[in-house]
Amino acid sequence: MVVEPVRVSFRLQLRAEALRAAQELAIEKGWEKVRFSEIATVIGVSRPTLYREFASKAALGDALVVRETHRFLDGIRKVLDANAADVPTAITAAVRYTLDEAVESPLLGVQLGRSDDLTRMGTGVLPLLATSTNMLKSATEELVTWIQTHLRGDRAADVVPAVDVWIRLTVSHLVLPGSMERCNQAVADQISLSVLRYLGLR
Repeated sequence: MVVEPVRVSFRLQLRAEALRAAQELAIEKGWEKVRFSEIATVIGVSRPTLYREFASKAALGDALVVRETHRFLDGIRKVLDANAADVPTAITAAVRYTLDEAVESPLLGVQLGRSDDLTRMGTGVLPLLATSTNMLKSATEELVTWIQTHLRGDRAADVVPAVDVWIRLTVSHLVLPGSMERCNQAVADQISLSVLRYLGLR
């Protein structure tokens, strides 16, 4: 009777430990240099055991991106709620928060110019943002729901494409080499202006 709960508990622990080890190694030397077998060794399991939880290194990287996305979304939600009385202000503040937080993120910051080791630039998990359908799905659902809840008027049809523009422009800015040399506030204003135009708020 207790076998299944124990198995589930083991898988949850294995997943958490694998993600922790993967993040630490990615920060230390860049995602491209992290080996799947290395992660298994660090957490004390065999490669087949790790493969049963994550089918590939790419799948593990995607899970890492999704976990970081949820952390970002928690902060974005707080910023949006704090400015909920004015949707344009809330969106602009949320975009600015995302850009600032990306620089401060230990996982993403390595690629955004925080590291003195230039050989590590371009080897982190940041490029995975552009290809993660799970990240896009999670972010889209969260942002669409918030806007539909707070936006006055009949603009429901415009919300999904507006959020798609929001996410894609933000991710494109983050993965563009040297992009963080630009002022985050200016970039946030540009991105949010595009979003607000889709929503008919500018």
